[in-house]
Amino acid sequence: MTKKELDYILQNGESYYVEFKENANKSLSREITAFANASGGKIYLGISDNGERKGIKITNKLKSQIQDLANNCFPVVHITIEENKEILIINVPEGLEKPYQCSDGFYVRMGANAQKMNRDKIVDFLQSEGHLKFEEKLHRKYDFKKDFSEEKLKGYLRLAGISTGLDNESILLNLGVAEKINGELKMKNAGVLFFTDSIELLCEQATITCGVFDGTERVHVLNRKDYSMDIVSNIKNALHFIKQELRVRYEMTGAAQRKEIYELPLDAIREAVINAVVHRDYFLTGSHVTVEIFDNRIEITNPGGLPKGLDKKSFGKRAVRRNQIIASLLHRINFVENMGTGINKIKNLMKAANKPDPDFEFDHFFTVVFFRKNSSEISSEISSEISSEKGSEIILELMKENPKISARLLGEKIGISQRAVEKAIQKLKKEGVIKRVGSPKGGYWRVLK
Repeated sequence: MTKKELDYILQNGESYYVEFKENANKSLSREITAFANASGGKIYLGISDNGERKGIKITNKLKSQIQDLANNCFPVVHITIEENKEILIINVPEGLEKPYQCSDGFYVRMGANAQKMNRDKIVDFLQSEGHLKFEEKLHRKYDFKKDFSEEKLKGYLRLAGISTGLDNESILLNLGVAEKINGELKMKNAGVLFFTDSIELLCEQATITCGVFDGTERVHVLNRKDYSMDIVSNIKNALHFIKQELRVRYEMTGAAQRKEIYELPLDAIREAVINAVVHRDYFLTGSHVTVEIFDNRIEITNPGGLPKGLDKKSFGKRAVRRNQIIASLLHRINFVENMGTGINKIKNLMKAANKPDPDFEFDHFFTVVFFRKNSSEISSEISSEISSEKGSEIILELMKENPKISARLLGEKIGISQRAVEKAIQKLKKEGVIKRVGSPKGGYWRVLK
């Protein structure tokens, strides 16, 4: 390993594939079995948890002790050891005879930690080992010359705050999204999702479909978009789509800009969309993550239901990740916390905004339902507010920005009927606050007070 590669690893920090330890102790065997039971990884001895080089005295005795720990696992874990000055690197391959056990029990890599498996988890682990994880599977049709997007990789590194002089191949290998087979670089499905301009032909099921319906039933579609770019762009586009459809009101704060208050907290919506992308079952083709917007609710759905190891009783209390690499990559760019806090975060955000509790539905699909007030309720509330002093301030601010603004456009911006706006305007005119200059069609508003 070169100095540049090691610097890159230290800058990235611990992850699903990387563990830092200052010293070799008994717990080292837990990390070895955890990596062997997952997708393999590297343990760096002589580095603190926060990525600081501490160094370790490397001796033949130390290397022999580490080898003994691996040999005493059952089955034996076939590690390799390399040195980088005062840093010792233990390479742990993914095991071919899972599950592996050390003297302290069975461990598996979960996010950036080794987690002990109880009896139920071991049973689930054994049941699931017959199926290769989608994100780790090599994509047979991926052509680096045609499909790889260097711009997407550069954009990802910028979001992650990573600067490196490494070549693209080394970066992809270190991110765990590619693998070298007989000297040829092969892309894993996780890499396809992140570093391709369009996944439409390679992983069509990763598309996010957004739709707006007229009323409360799936009958008349008013607007629909299918997002088939890379996974990060798809999330951003879906969130933008929802934001455009949400009702918003303005609050005067005394600052230069008005405060926008959306009918539902945007952070809760964001958590739900990202949760759907991270936890969907990508083996299920022919179905997408969907965002469906109705007059009275928003439903965000992903195929796959609850992942194995998570039942209704433990839902929201425990974290079981279906797609570790995807979660890890999104964690690096601060899209997720990688701590299984998403569900509780959604609940708390809705509660803090004084909004109805969301519903969570799961069978073969997982759905989060956010409840909206219908148009008549919203119009009634805002019409009442518009007659207040704060409501009048909003109208006056909009008139100052655009003196030729119409009652219809004012209603659209505020989120109420044109009739309610006209009623408020008449009140302001009677009070001598505003004056209409010129004709009704060609004139403009003058704010007098």
